[in-house]
Amino acid sequence: MSAESRAGLTTHVLDTSRGRPAAGLRIDLSRVEPDGRTRLVKSATTNADGRCDAPLLGPAEMEAGRYELVFHVGPYFRAIGAPTTDPPFLDQIPVRFAIGERTGHYHVPLLVSPYGYTIYRGS
Repeated sequence: MSAESRAGLTTHVLDTSRGRPAAGLRIDLSRVEPDGRTRLVKSATTNADGRCDAPLLGPAEMEAGRYELVFHVGPYFRAIGAPTTDPPFLDQIPVRFAIGERTGHYHVPLLVSPYGYTIYRGS
């Protein structure tokens, strides 16, 4: 498999409070413009495995630049009946990152509970 065919942006979300994938969690991907404003590129919802059914960006969509993922965790935790505060301590988790090589594979996983999270660049 060539590097170009592996190119893309993917994510997955694990609910560490339950020890399982976070199914049904909405994710918005935006491009961050030079003036700092964001432009929505795509919205997706995680499947039963905590992943999106398709890459957020495929090989043909990859462009170098600044991006933002917003993980809508508040509605997810409400939907599963998790005990949270009102308003929830975590509602939306924005993550800004850069894509430097359009032929690269960028995987940005989220580990989350109602009171904390970890984000990292995976493989």
